[in-house]
Amino acid sequence: MTDDRTSDDQGGAEFAHPVTLETPNPVNVVLDPAYRMPGHFDPARAVPEEARPTDAPTDLEALRRIEELVGEFTTEYTALTGAPPEFGPTCDEAALRAAERELGVRLPEDVRALYLLVGPGHADTGLLGLYGLVPLSRVVASRFDRMDTWAAGVDLFGRDRVMLESVPHGRVRTGRRNAAWVVIADDQAGNDLAVDLDPAPGGRSGQVIAYGRDFDGPVGYVADSVSAHLARVVEAFRRGDATWDAEEEYLSITVPDPSGVRYSRSVSVGSADVASLLAGTPSLDTLQRLYLNDADALDLRALAAVPHLRDLRVHRAGTVELWLPGAVQALRLDAREADLSAIAGHPALWDLVLSGHPVRAADLAALPALRHLDLSRAEVDDVTALADLDLRVLTLNPGQWRLLREAGPLPGRLAGVGLDGATRLADAVAWQRWITVT
Repeated sequence: MTDDRTSDDQGGAEFAHPVTLETPNPVNVVLDPAYRMPGHFDPARAVPEEARPTDAPTDLEALRRIEELVGEFTTEYTALTGAPPEFGPTCDEAALRAAERELGVRLPEDVRALYLLVGPGHADTGLLGLYGLVPLSRVVASRFDRMDTWAAGVDLFGRDRVMLESVPHGRVRTGRRNAAWVVIADDQAGNDLAVDLDPAPGGRSGQVIAYGRDFDGPVGYVADSVSAHLARVVEAFRRGDATWDAEEEYLSITVPDPSGVRYSRSVSVGSADVASLLAGTPSLDTLQRLYLNDADALDLRALAAVPHLRDLRVHRAGTVELWLPGAVQALRLDAREADLSAIAGHPALWDLVLSGHPVRAADLAALPALRHLDLSRAEVDDVTALADLDLRVLTLNPGQWRLLREAGPLPGRLAGVGLDGATRLADAVAWQRWITVT
């Protein structure tokens, strides 16, 4: 057993260990807790002016339309089950205004009409398909209880840093949560139905989205409005896509379920041609995260068939001919040979993890959107040149950090740093102290 000593040259403290202790995992330090990665929830984003509370009564046309749809639903429900639905207690305009003042938003007119005409109740699941209306008190509590959780849940070093986009594209803003997403219903199984009052440019205020336990990718787009969703439920009854189990007293309705959209796919390539593999892949128009594994050689020009790809991960590849669709924001490239100059000027690539092949710092400088960089498993020709990049998160191995430290400056706007690779515990502590002070 040896006496392993090292010192922290910032404070002069000496550490003595009878054995060499190594950190089992990367050491990550968040320097700027306020930093938000591209496409993530921005807590400072204001609710649109048109969605803010007013004292105006519920629109009469919306009331009429919801009353009509609820009447049609009641007729279909009664014919199928033998008894009318048991809706919950309704509220009045004063209760709606009070809830909206707490929320800081005005609910869509058709949602207001539902609370005035129907109200939440245990037996009304089915009116909104898989979901049942929740009490106004829970609408308020759900919004604020979950907002802090989602806003604080951003992990600069998590594996899935890029936010995927709901389909149809261009209707829902990307992010884990938005201050203008208001939960109005749930399925009592971990999934929520919400109205979106801050849509993307191609969307509509009041559109309906869903998210929760069964959603692997982004939130799911449901319908243009609550009225449109309710109309679709009524049509499902008329088509015979609703069944009633009298013994279990259980209603089943077949309506489009956005949790079934497939956003990710993993492919074992081997010696196969990527283009032919993709040709047999369903739903290429929704595919946004792709894993290409164990390829002898890869020609990524085949990815032209995946225009909405955002996150590409190449694992254990031989030779890679680089090319990326314009929407790609993240690339994890583990390859024996690859020339990064082939993607110089890419407009959207902000997250890059490289390993297995030599890297030229000049090729990194040619990526204008690059903000997150992990080179801890790569050989770089000039580590000191990284100080000139406009990076927000940088992960290196101990030897690379040593070279950068000796050279002097670091990237000026770092929000997070990582130390990855075999590191003695005392050295990791000393590094963390230095990086925090610097």
